Amino acid sequence: MNLQIALENMEFFSYHGLYPDEKVTGGKYTVAVYIDEQCAENKEFKGINEVINYELVYDIVKKEMEISRDLIEEVASNIMRNINMTFSNLENITVYITKHNPAGSFNGANAKVKLSLK
Repeated sequence: MNLQIALENMEFFSYHGLYPDEKVTGGKYTVAVYIDEQCAENKEFKGINEVINYELVYDIVKKEMEISRDLIEEVASNIMRNINMTFSNLENITVYITKHNPAGSFNGANAKVKLSLK
């Protein structure tokens, strides 16, 4: 049996980017995390210790979003790595980070990265 949890539309104001102004003014980011876990068919879901605690997942994402980095790819990689170290039996982790209105000539477009670990 496969169990997937998803945390979507997590919004943060962070200071990621290559341009010096981005490190000062910051910007809006949206993060989504999808985690697949392979479970025994007879698994019972009776306690928080028997499932992926999405509050812990949120805390991992929040902590990484608070650390200023040049590239959101690095942020996504660190989120994935920390989730993978925190939980066992994970089959897949996918992290999306959307940077709203990135610096440059994007005319209000968003930039998005997707990183998966299988």
